[in-house]
Amino acid sequence: MIRIIHNYYTEGFPSRVEFPSGLKGLLLYLGAIFTQWPSGLQRIMKFQPFIALVISLLVVFLFKKGFEYVPIAIVSVIFAFFYITFRLYLLKDTKGIITIFWDTALIFILNNMLLFVIPFYFKSMTFPSRNIFFAPVIVGLTVIASWYHLYQCFIAKHPLRSSLFYALTFFCVLNFLFPIIFGMRNIFSLLLSGGVAATTVVLFVYPHIDILKNKKNTTVFLFGIALFFALLWFGRSIIPPSPLKLTHTTACRNIELFRPKESFYRSKIDITPEVYFYSSIFAPRGLAEKINHVWYHNGRRLFTVSLSEIHGGRKEGFGTWSRHTILEGTGEYMVEIWTAGGQLLGIGNFVLY
Repeated sequence: MIRIIHNYYTEGFPSRVEFPSGLKGLLLYLGAIFTQWPSGLQRIMKFQPFIALVISLLVVFLFKKGFEYVPIAIVSVIFAFFYITFRLYLLKDTKGIITIFWDTALIFILNNMLLFVIPFYFKSMTFPSRNIFFAPVIVGLTVIASWYHLYQCFIAKHPLRSSLFYALTFFCVLNFLFPIIFGMRNIFSLLLSGGVAATTVVLFVYPHIDILKNKKNTTVFLFGIALFFALLWFGRSIIPPSPLKLTHTTACRNIELFRPKESFYRSKIDITPEVYFYSSIFAPRGLAEKINHVWYHNGRRLFTVSLSEIHGGRKEGFGTWSRHTILEGTGEYMVEIWTAGGQLLGIGNFVLY
């Protein structure tokens, strides 16, 4: 049985005795295997998703403490960006054992980068809301990065697809990292990450098409970049404001010592002529963000309250609130919590009867 399994997974492998002994001979032997890509190796690579799953679980375990491992993600982004650029412009069609090794390492690094940020994006999402539409995007990127066969078939061999894949990956990771590293507002992080993603597409597509030599290619490409930024700006509410996270919301009758007092979900209107709505938002240390409360009554928008800046660093979140004198009568009231840049943080509601 063992021999049958061994023969099945080594079918097409060259004989080791055909190569010199020692480290140099071993490298030549491995280079021949990866260059010829025999049937046995193709069968072994079918187990790659399971290997990626084990590594993914390890990454999640290491990163579970949160921002502590951000430097690793930064190094991964830098390595991935410069290696892809180096590969496209200098190595090009080289297929040596070292190149194959680093190509394989790249996809694992991209996978681990996405696995690092994906939990934070999900924590920033509001269910149900429009920003859950971002989930299929980042999950799809992660699945492709976790499944080597998918990546090789649908991404690696297609210049435009691979450029878009790399650009979206860098966008997702950098949009999360910039607020933590530089303390910038989420809207600025969104635009800067979009700019880096657009630059990435330029760098990674250019070796394959003469953008600057062909007017049609140039026009189509520039139109694509403009369309991307338009979609990014007008669709920013679909992107979760990671690493911000709404930790608590409640309606209450008063605020004392910056905390809600007499919280409620349902209350009689005659004993609640004035309502405070309190929200607590977690943000990384050093980050300041402006927040808006948008009030609704029975689905009808009432008004927007621009609140003072929140400041990151508190584990329990930075508390802020708005106040409303009830004139609309009984019914269901809802308050949406938005960043000033137009990204939804969450929703709270209460009922007056």
